[in-house]
Amino acid sequence: MLIKISKHFAKLIHFILRLIAALAIAYAVVFSIAGTVALYYGYHFVMKPYEEVRALKAQQPHESSYMALKRTQLRTDGKPDTLLFTYVPLDSISPDLAKAVIAVEDDAFWVHPGFDVEAMIQAYQYNKDHGKLKKGASTLTQQLAKNLFASPEKTYMRKAREMIYTILMEQILGKNRILELYLNYAQFGKNIYGAEAAAQTFYHKHAKNLTADQAYRLAAVLAMPDKVSPLNANSVFIQKRLAVIYSNLYKHDADTTAADSSDSDGGESSAGTSAVVGAVPVAADSASK
Repeated sequence: MLIKISKHFAKLIHFILRLIAALAIAYAVVFSIAGTVALYYGYHFVMKPYEEVRALKAQQPHESSYMALKRTQLRTDGKPDTLLFTYVPLDSISPDLAKAVIAVEDDAFWVHPGFDVEAMIQAYQYNKDHGKLKKGASTLTQQLAKNLFASPEKTYMRKAREMIYTILMEQILGKNRILELYLNYAQFGKNIYGAEAAAQTFYHKHAKNLTADQAYRLAAVLAMPDKVSPLNANSVFIQKRLAVIYSNLYKHDADTTAADSSDSDGGESSAGTSAVVGAVPVAADSASK
């Protein structure tokens, strides 16, 4: 009887040991797979964006991801996939255009860290009050991240990647380089990308030679470049956008004048904000000429 019990006990111990070994192997396999997945997503979510953004300091892609998607769509529709695009440095673009774009698209560009929290709260409240998503709050940096690294998927993962690109661009590139890239890859009309191509197409001149009125009208079409033209003098949409541009530019000029007056009176300087708002400082980081 004791011998039978001993044999059953030995079998039980053997079974438990085999089960423990199997669990250990399974755990090792699962841990290895989890580690591999974590490394994969870690690279694609952090290291790859970091390398791509760092490369933008000294070079620019021949087209943005959004432009590539646009050309694919044109081919799918059986249309020519030609896009008008010429890259130029920031000092070859009218300062009036740069100021107008900031005024109408991202009024707090020079002072926010890539995300305009106040504008996001205002947009949320506006959309809530009107019961639909009608107003956005994307900064120039966020728009640039979407343009340069756009993907056709509409998922939270894509949004997360855009946030990472936005943070990295603010930290690595700086405001002047971001502004230069934005003005070159933004869509200004049907199949027209960048300030230089827009100036040549609509006004037959280089972007640096645009008049203030021409620059403001180009900036006004950025929200609906496929549907409106800066040459349409009767567009209600453009008139509303121009009103925003003039209002914000006037506000910034008034703030700058008040700050200058305060400085001349020996008051405390507010250069941390008004010294850059409404201006387009050109620094060395914009010189990927």
